[in-house]
Amino acid sequence: MSNPKFDQSQLDVAVVGGSIAGCATAIRFSQMGYRVGIFDKKAMNDQSHKRLCTHFIQPHAVPLLAELGLAHLYEPAWSVATKAVFVTPGGVVEGPGGYVPGPPDSYALNLERRVLDPALRAAVQKQGVQYIDSTTVESIEEDESGWNLDTRGETGPRRFRARLVVAADGRRSRLAKELGNPTEHHPNERAALFGYFSGIRTREDNRSVFIMNDRDLACVYPLVEGRTQLVLFADKSRVEGWHGADGRLQQFLKYFDELPDAPSVSDAVPETGLLGYSDYPSQIRQPVVGSVPFVGDAALSVDAMSGVGCGFALVSADLLARSFTDRSLDKADLGDGLAEYRQRFEDAILPHVEGICGDSLVDKNEASRQRMFQTISGNQELSQKYLALTGRMLMPGEFQRDLMRALMTRGAAGLKR
Repeated sequence: MSNPKFDQSQLDVAVVGGSIAGCATAIRFSQMGYRVGIFDKKAMNDQSHKRLCTHFIQPHAVPLLAELGLAHLYEPAWSVATKAVFVTPGGVVEGPGGYVPGPPDSYALNLERRVLDPALRAAVQKQGVQYIDSTTVESIEEDESGWNLDTRGETGPRRFRARLVVAADGRRSRLAKELGNPTEHHPNERAALFGYFSGIRTREDNRSVFIMNDRDLACVYPLVEGRTQLVLFADKSRVEGWHGADGRLQQFLKYFDELPDAPSVSDAVPETGLLGYSDYPSQIRQPVVGSVPFVGDAALSVDAMSGVGCGFALVSADLLARSFTDRSLDKADLGDGLAEYRQRFEDAILPHVEGICGDSLVDKNEASRQRMFQTISGNQELSQKYLALTGRMLMPGEFQRDLMRALMTRGAAGLKR
């Protein structure tokens, strides 16, 4: 894929990793006038994309696509504008109306990675960024004027120079190991399975439906061309006996067929086999180590049930770029920019992580959970705030304060009766 606008080993910004966060970071720094290169160890073509992803772009991240030159992806030919509907133990939580950009009608996008990933790489090259694929960054070393990156690609070893290195090399980040960025692990007690289907009649308003069933979450995502993605996050003990490709698919469809709030799957035609994982703990790293910022999954890779992977990748790239607006890459400005990025990351992203990690644990008090959702579903304002929270447009602290007030009011009303 390598077809750089310029072929220089002298870069301002070297981004290690060419997925969502890496491409978004590269575009934003190039828009600021910097010479940027992306290094990706995989060979890329027009069809290359990540497959293990539910590709649900949360409302907080949807506007960021336009800033990357990808506004065309909002169109129905490329994605499905959608809103979340939660079927909970205490009732249905659903927001109003149509699909208008901006609160209170902000919407999510069901934007498949087979569309998003190639579009991001095309935007990178249009912006004039070097995309250097099939190339591993084997080591980096800092000196007084920047970084040396020793790489190995199809033509052999090569050294690049950069003033700033950005770690966007994913969940298994090689740079995290090399630079000593420790990984904090949090358990995830659910397995995940998902597949793509035709022949499923979903809601006419294109809502994405999330059904809480016991300790599981079953998800129905409408896609372009009338297709559907079904996703199941289930207690590991429930699915561990689903053996064999055919048997697992039958059990998976039987599970959805027995959910009263799920669409009928009697005419479902699988487009692919089932994908998924049996063990996926949440991982948290520092957003900055030394003078290297970490973005996307290299910084934070949490339970996919929260649906924040794509969104946090776009947001972390945005936070990093904003931290360097009106700053140079000179040493003093570089330190200030990294300090601001760390603070922005900790303020905007980390508050959501505690709740996400808590939701990854299966053992919860069912009576308290039912009471909580009865309170949420029975209060229109609180329902809207719950949807804003899950769309990452509201901070957890604000929602928790309002929820506690509503629970206390509900409890007081019950005592009076």
